[in-house]
Amino acid sequence: MTPQNLFVATVGLCLVNGLVSPMLGLVWMLHPVWMPEMVPLTNETVFYGASLIVSTSTLLLSAVPAAIAERAGLGLDKAMWVWLGAAGLLLLIGLG
Repeated sequence: MTPQNLFVATVGLCLVNGLVSPMLGLVWMLHPVWMPEMVPLTNETVFYGASLIVSTSTLLLSAVPAAIAERAGLGLDKAMWVWLGAAGLLLLIGLG
């Protein structure tokens, strides 16, 4: 697989994690802190925003091992596999 395909798969795993993670409830409860006042305060908008925050956090958190692996000299292809594996591990933790 090319690095672009691996990135798309990683983003897909992160999006799924944004829907099923137990952190979603915590981010939901903190919506007065991060929700702008110009957005209508409905359940749908809060869920959408919380899901995006959890998905983005998963993407960034799973990138840390990949950056370390690439810096260690594994190369781009193997670092992308590490990124995909870290995102999958976070998804499994969220499901469990």
